[in-house]
Amino acid sequence: MHIQFMLNPPKNIKDLIYNGLKSFNLKHFPDEEMQSLACVAEDPGGNFLGGLTGQIFTNTLFVEFLWLDDSNRSAGIGSKLMAEVEQQAKKLGVTDIYLDTYTFQAPGFYAKLGFEEVGRYTGFPTRGVDKIFLQKKIA
Repeated sequence: MHIQFMLNPPKNIKDLIYNGLKSFNLKHFPDEEMQSLACVAEDPGGNFLGGLTGQIFTNTLFVEFLWLDDSNRSAGIGSKLMAEVEQQAKKLGVTDIYLDTYTFQAPGFYAKLGFEEVGRYTGFPTRGVDKIFLQKKIA
């Protein structure tokens, strides 16, 4: 056996590992497709203000990214985006929403929306920053 440590491995190595893990995992999940989603906000002139992206799988929604331009934060847009996503997700059979955030991002915002912390990496990805895992039951 030969073990090799690599920094910045080539894409084919990462793909081999990812595809092997995905193949193993799929044996334990329902045979359903994942659906991508986006929810965006625009001003009356059609200018992009921000939005979110996510993935729905069976009864779960994972919010990948939520971003608003600095000038649009604290204006209620994020809450409106999340409310719309929650409403639409319920129609699609989603019962639980999951996401993660950093301590310098928006944990308080998500707490106000009813999300609960279910885990945390401390000092990740660097000292003084934590990554927080949150979830919310919606149905």
